[in-house]
Amino acid sequence: MYKGKVGASVKVNADINSFIKFRENIETLIVDTKKWVKQKSINESSIRLDKLRKLLFDLNNMAANDVQKKAVLRLKQDIDFLDIQVENIYSKRESGKKQDGNIAFKCNWNDKYYRAPCSEAAYNSNLIEGRAWCSHKLSKCRTYTHEVTLDNNPCYESIALKEMFFGAGWDINGDKIKYRQIHSVKSNRLAILTTRRPYTDEKDRMIVGILYINQVKDDDNTETKIFGDKEKSIAIDYDKINIRFWDYYKNPNAEDSIFWGTGLFRYISNGTVLSMLQDINKIFNDIGMDTTIINKLLIHYEQLNAS
Repeated sequence: MYKGKVGASVKVNADINSFIKFRENIETLIVDTKKWVKQKSINESSIRLDKLRKLLFDLNNMAANDVQKKAVLRLKQDIDFLDIQVENIYSKRESGKKQDGNIAFKCNWNDKYYRAPCSEAAYNSNLIEGRAWCSHKLSKCRTYTHEVTLDNNPCYESIALKEMFFGAGWDINGDKIKYRQIHSVKSNRLAILTTRRPYTDEKDRMIVGILYINQVKDDDNTETKIFGDKEKSIAIDYDKINIRFWDYYKNPNAEDSIFWGTGLFRYISNGTVLSMLQDINKIFNDIGMDTTIINKLLIHYEQLNAS
């Protein structure tokens, strides 16, 4: 019995030491990342932030008590703050630039093809990856047992490809909510919906839907809302087709950087949209899918790029 207790004690101490060492490695990398953020290097900062997210995920799995869980939360807050700083650097570089009116949205993972609230497994993975709305007390998605509609839903993702709709989102800080605005999106352009499967890298972000923007609803009392034309928009089955967003989009002033921080959207040029549509059209043709809508969009963007 005595030997058993000693053995258990040794194991506990080893686990604690492993946690401390892992935590210290993350803290060292955070200090290094801060230096690159201060230099306004999106590429170098994003490389380190991506690594920090993976390390934090592993550390969270190691946390065995409240003290360790609080340490993980503190590190997450530090990483989130760095993420916001890099996103602000990106936003300032984008401000004032002429935009074509297209937009790409960063969607949380939804394993119901963006037509219903996600499963419990998908919900839990979104919590682990720190998705702000999924973990907020106002989110009621686990209570939805009925069909969602445009007017009655727990989140954008639950209706995105059912209603062909998405929004700019909210900045949530405790009980304070600030509605986000999108200033350079236009009707008769496209909104590209993108996502990552759980625990995959940012480079694996894929396109799951294309909304032909029919209406942009924008006022100061709520977030910007994007309504797609259901007859001209496309849902892409991510179980059959994998179209990677970063094969087309490049971050301004940091083209080698695969980084998407806290921001929910990115502006996209007409030329980038045209390249996406050309490849999607080819894939649809190759697997025998209807290309009627894609062909009409291609004609539209060929004309836009020619003007």
